[in-house]
Amino acid sequence: MKLYKIDSFIKYLPVLAILIFTLTILSFATTKIEIILYFSAEIISFFFGILFIKSKGARGGVWTLFCVIVGMQVCSIVNTGDYIIPLTLSNLSEFQAVGHKISFQVSIVILSYVMLSLLIYKSELKAPKVISFLLLLSFTVINGPVHHLVSSLYQYYKQLTYKPNYNYPKIANKFLKFDFYNYQDLKDYFPSGAPKNIIVIFTEGMSAKVIDKENNLGLNITPNMDSYYSEGLVFKNYFNHTAATFRGLRGQLSSGFQYRDGVDGKGEGFFQNDNATVSKNYNNRLISLPEILKANDYNSYFIAATEVHSNLNTLMETMPFQKVYGMEDFNWHQNDRMSDKKIFSALKEVVSKQSGKPFFISIYSSGTHHGMDSPDEKYKSGKNAFYNKFFNYDYQLGQFVNWFKNSPRYNDTLLIITADHSTFPVPDFKSSFNTSSDYFVDTIPLIMIGAGVKHRTIDAYGNNSLSLAPTILQILNINNGPNYFLGCSLFDLTCSSPYSHLSVIGDDFYKIIKGKDGQYHVDTTEPQKDVVDYYNVSG
Repeated sequence: MKLYKIDSFIKYLPVLAILIFTLTILSFATTKIEIILYFSAEIISFFFGILFIKSKGARGGVWTLFCVIVGMQVCSIVNTGDYIIPLTLSNLSEFQAVGHKISFQVSIVILSYVMLSLLIYKSELKAPKVISFLLLLSFTVINGPVHHLVSSLYQYYKQLTYKPNYNYPKIANKFLKFDFYNYQDLKDYFPSGAPKNIIVIFTEGMSAKVIDKENNLGLNITPNMDSYYSEGLVFKNYFNHTAATFRGLRGQLSSGFQYRDGVDGKGEGFFQNDNATVSKNYNNRLISLPEILKANDYNSYFIAATEVHSNLNTLMETMPFQKVYGMEDFNWHQNDRMSDKKIFSALKEVVSKQSGKPFFISIYSSGTHHGMDSPDEKYKSGKNAFYNKFFNYDYQLGQFVNWFKNSPRYNDTLLIITADHSTFPVPDFKSSFNTSSDYFVDTIPLIMIGAGVKHRTIDAYGNNSLSLAPTILQILNINNGPNYFLGCSLFDLTCSSPYSHLSVIGDDFYKIIKGKDGQYHVDTTEPQKDVVDYYNVSG
């Protein structure tokens, strides 16, 4: 009898081991009981569903593959709070950006699943073919880890195989305009007149809820940004219109949506090509802010934390900027990107070289990327990576602004602090900043200091970052010119756009609405044909 019990236990050990290991991790990672139930149901139904496979080797191989998928989804839930999404798949080539800690964690978890899956070779469990096959069929309709991965792979495949209609005059005419905004007097905001120069800081993945003045948690993580809230022009209720970085940067500089996010199945994506190929596919596809400013006799520069020949720099060169800087231009050769301390030092260097002609400088700092910790300043004990990296960012920003205020450029240059997109709402972020954001759409900072700007707090009324380019042009008093802008200037009180409260990430559409509580909320909504048409214009 005892031997029988041991033998029975060994038969069920493969599924029990995976089930217990999975539930143990999930119990610490999520409070959503439906996720735990779906994982359990899928693991059990799949295990008993493959018992009709006679070959022990084939059965073991299928089981191991399944366990690896379960492990991948578990890692995603631990680190993001949700299943793998298409955005994750499209950014796999940038996996270094998540940091060594998360990469190591994922490797250990996946390896553990592989090792535990090998227990199936010890099991002699059999089941009637009909029952086994029916269980396998039931597995296909369970909304669990494999179901979600298949769905994400399908959406990702659509992005990989997406081919814009390069002969798009008829479609493009629907979006073509010949002015950027409707005139409004801005003397109340800029008493000294239009600034001569513009600097835009695109902070990697920063929701406005990170800022102490916004979250009211008393953390003192962003003392410098808090001070700018008290002296600059600040916009509240301002949302990101897309994600992630490739879409966010190009989209804000051209006031548009784009479908692709780094990779293309035909080898034409941002991650895959040299400058010549990307330039051929993306030059002149949209009329961007750097191009408009160039026509108005501005020098334009972009400083990226990444390598000179990185995919991001290649994309920025198609805007086109006069010069796109990478980390090698500033003698930085650590890891694959500059620290925030270094990129603000690089910004000082580029600004110091300016003289004569007006200039437009944008920088993308990536030290606050998901999974990263601060290599420099630490917040208190340094145990919370989210606190560390945003505290460090605020410190390095403050060092630059102190220099900027004492430079000859302060009185004629407007410094704009914003983000490429909001912070991805992973559990650690939500708990650290006491937020319940469920989507990759959230309020982001938009702060303006310098150039004699008058301190004001302006309600953006839920408008999104499609507004950035037309807002900058209105500040500079530059109007009239062909464009495909979808957004309205935040100073333009007569402009109305159906896209200003619509945020789009590939095939996922979100609406920004004002609730009965007077607060702005984000919810999912149906795809819009006009945006799909616009994808053919933007690529």
